[in-house]
Amino acid sequence: MWKIYFFGAGKKGKYWVKFLKEFNMAPEGFIDNNQLLWGSSYEGVPVYAPDRLNAGVFDYVAVTCNAGEVIFWQLLEMGIEEDRILFGYHRLKNYLFYFVAKSSMPGGFIIPESAVRPKPRVLFDLQNGMVLGGVEAWVYGLAGQLKQQGVEGAYLTTDNTVEAFVDKTYPSHLFRYLEYMGEKEIIESSVRVIAENLPCTIICNFPQYIFWSACIAKMRYPGQVRIIAVQHNDDKAYYEAYALWCKYIDRCLAISMDIEEKLAAYGVDRDKMMSIGWYVSCDKTLCRSWSKEGFPIQIGYAGRVTVTQKRVDLLLEIALKLKEKNIRFCLNIAGTGNYAEIMDRRVQEEGLCSYVNMIGCIARGKIPDFWKKQDIMVSCSEWEGHSISQSEAMAAGAVPVVTDVSGARDDVADRYNGFVVPVGDLDAFTDTICFLYHNRGKMEQMGKHAHETVYKRQKEMDEKAFWDRLLGEMWNH
Repeated sequence: MWKIYFFGAGKKGKYWVKFLKEFNMAPEGFIDNNQLLWGSSYEGVPVYAPDRLNAGVFDYVAVTCNAGEVIFWQLLEMGIEEDRILFGYHRLKNYLFYFVAKSSMPGGFIIPESAVRPKPRVLFDLQNGMVLGGVEAWVYGLAGQLKQQGVEGAYLTTDNTVEAFVDKTYPSHLFRYLEYMGEKEIIESSVRVIAENLPCTIICNFPQYIFWSACIAKMRYPGQVRIIAVQHNDDKAYYEAYALWCKYIDRCLAISMDIEEKLAAYGVDRDKMMSIGWYVSCDKTLCRSWSKEGFPIQIGYAGRVTVTQKRVDLLLEIALKLKEKNIRFCLNIAGTGNYAEIMDRRVQEEGLCSYVNMIGCIARGKIPDFWKKQDIMVSCSEWEGHSISQSEAMAAGAVPVVTDVSGARDDVADRYNGFVVPVGDLDAFTDTICFLYHNRGKMEQMGKHAHETVYKRQKEMDEKAFWDRLLGEMWNH
């Protein structure tokens, strides 16, 4: 059993103690810099001075206070290794669930064979709700393909979002997290639903509750659960979660070369890793036109309208710079998100109404048509996994101008079929768009190269065979 200390006997510490107490567990003690608390107890847990850690008789120290970064550096200065410091909400929750699962969760429940379906089902993790994000679009497409192949399945989704979208390819189970009493109820309800669908393969897309529940279900029902963990994003939380729970993962799918290397660096077994592509609509012959000299250049963005990760706020900064340079352009923004209303207001305040077109959400089937009307696809993302929007745009001949994030260089050969610019470098974005504006023939040539790149990849890809083989292999060994 792990020995864990919580550093910070305050409100945050109380929250995390309550977390463990739901599972009849508690930390070894609290560590606190306030000497008035030393020797006392908080929430029934003893409080110690920091020098308690000098003996090194512990596995982890969890930072459970508001001044988290200060405490993190204090622990490093005390000589505690960084990998033994649990700092950050998601990292702490990931490790605590693992701690709980290994220490107090009941396991080894074997269900009667009569209660098990003759053919495994596929369960799809939609942790963030049934929305229209890139990951979700990939799930809906894969679900449609597997259903055509005769695979039974179900969506596992949540009330994490107010956005409403319904894909009826498979039935869905909605976890009402907002109504649950605590962490244990969330996990137990999820494990129960998985148990009702045995045997099953769970395609986990997010390192959160559904993923944790899938691993715990695999502990409880050995031989009845298979887990495919997909690394969609170049996010530390994914790497850490998949590495920690690697024992329970049957296959880990990486959507870019960069992600595959990082997974290995975090300790995920290469034998469990597979590279994965995805299908996007791409005609053999590209039928479209690009804007001619003297006409406004069409710049497209399609995705979540958010500042976090996507940095759509920077699109307006780029628009202002282009306006200052007397570039004639139209920035067409398709999508929804929590920044949409603010962005709409800023467009008006900055006098960009004749330059920026807020389209809103468009149907998946109309995505190719949207991109065929764009000369340029732009993305200011601070991180990605491997942008589906990037591939869709290139398939339609739009020239990508994207940040240097994971997956960008898997598709984009800089200055051949698009441009890769440093994250946050607005001048590089502006200068690149100005170059394409003044060199329409070059832009058209690059757009054709972009299409050819995606078409060649799609031609060589056989998703049906890939999933037939993958699902079959996991149940035949």
